[in-house]
Amino acid sequence: MKNIINKKYSLIILILAITFLFGGCSGEYLINHTSQNLNNYVIDAVLNEDDYTLDITQMIQYKNLSNKSLNNLKFNLYPKAFAKGATNKPVSSLNEQKAYPNGKSYGDIEFFNVSSKGQALTYTLEEIDKNILNITLPQSLNMGYSINIEMQYKLTLPNINHRFGYGNNAINLGNFYPIACVIEDGEFVIQPYSSNGDPFYSNLSNYLVNISYPSDFSLATTGMQTNNKDLEDNYTKTTVKAKCVRDFAAVLSKKFEVKKEKVGATEVAYYYYDDEQADASLNTAVKALKTFNEMIGKYPYKTLSVVKTNFVHGGMEYPNLVYISENLNNYEDYTNVIVHEIAHQWWYGVVGNNAYANGWMDEGLTEYTTALFYEFNKEYNIKKDDVIKNALTSYNMFTEVYEQIFGSVDTSLTRTLGQYKTEPEYVYMAYVKSMLMFDNLRTVIGDKKFFKSLKYYYNKNRMQNVTPSNLIECFKKSSNRKLESWFDSWISGKVIIKELN
Repeated sequence: MKNIINKKYSLIILILAITFLFGGCSGEYLINHTSQNLNNYVIDAVLNEDDYTLDITQMIQYKNLSNKSLNNLKFNLYPKAFAKGATNKPVSSLNEQKAYPNGKSYGDIEFFNVSSKGQALTYTLEEIDKNILNITLPQSLNMGYSINIEMQYKLTLPNINHRFGYGNNAINLGNFYPIACVIEDGEFVIQPYSSNGDPFYSNLSNYLVNISYPSDFSLATTGMQTNNKDLEDNYTKTTVKAKCVRDFAAVLSKKFEVKKEKVGATEVAYYYYDDEQADASLNTAVKALKTFNEMIGKYPYKTLSVVKTNFVHGGMEYPNLVYISENLNNYEDYTNVIVHEIAHQWWYGVVGNNAYANGWMDEGLTEYTTALFYEFNKEYNIKKDDVIKNALTSYNMFTEVYEQIFGSVDTSLTRTLGQYKTEPEYVYMAYVKSMLMFDNLRTVIGDKKFFKSLKYYYNKNRMQNVTPSNLIECFKKSSNRKLESWFDSWISGKVIIKELN
């Protein structure tokens, strides 16, 4: 009887292990398990509508998960890119007029206090544009130990259609707070802002955020809104909890209408204004979530908010929340951006990467995942093969014109955002060429192995940051093919792209 029981429990343990490794564990279990060993942010923010500022108190319980003791901590200050005189501006000259419809405007972040247990800490603002907060610790923080850091600061919002700032219809709070720099090989990863792409890189963290704002606003956020409380002077205080996310963002508007629909355990909410096809927009978001759940692996969170807002580009991804620009030219483009930004919940949100150093990893795979959406949802009358064909034609036309103008064209994907000469160059490499790469990879290894590898890559790297070598190794191992030289030819720029397949 004892042997039977031991065998029974050994079998159960084996099944549980296999289930966890290959994606059968619930999103709630994955989040709760991962969240136990993360940094914790507590943010209390009050919006002052009269001058578009926010008064913020922020506490970070920082845990040293590096391989050495730390004498200081460093945080990214992304609002500094919006300050007057910034060297690395938030938009290129190509998009200035679109970003600033009411004329140039500036924002900033101003600190009043940085302390730990009531003891004031020494801090400096460093690097170009003073975009890094460097805090000297009162004593060395040993590996595995934590320290609580408290900050008081004031945010000034710029009048700009961007991730961070206010426009005519909404206030965007993206990348608005000091967020801990990632540590790799014992060193803080320090990267400047860039108007190209998304110059962000962060670890997963847990958030408890209280936002107080005038009661005539509606609020969309990362995470779950757990409580709304009426305050004096017609203010509302909303409490938000977000476990195991790599960033926190919010959007406020007096114009929002909201539609919602449940997909399994996830509530999909569409925040919008001036959308005569709001039901169709919500339906696209729902279909995208269902399609990617099946094609890639389960979305682990309980909320997903799709938010129409004033934004200079097509859209922007944050955990559990995506921006969709009000300025898109037609409804087909609007639909496509919804799908693309939701695909980012897998490639960036759950599987993270350094988007400054390797923007192609999430953008290229997201762009190809968007094309796959149409392959599995034929009612949109967009053929995946047509998307690829148009991308190939467009890419070849771009490289030919670029070479004529500049004498040569660099098609490598090994560059950081700041190393691309122009914004179009970045877009054609990180989005278009990378999408063509993943489509060609599907042809090389076949449909069955490609989709198997996609799921394997997602399940193996959920709630982690990955590098190009991690991606290559996953596709290599899952497909049982030697792909190093193939990937190298695409990433290094050696491959000649004229006709594919």
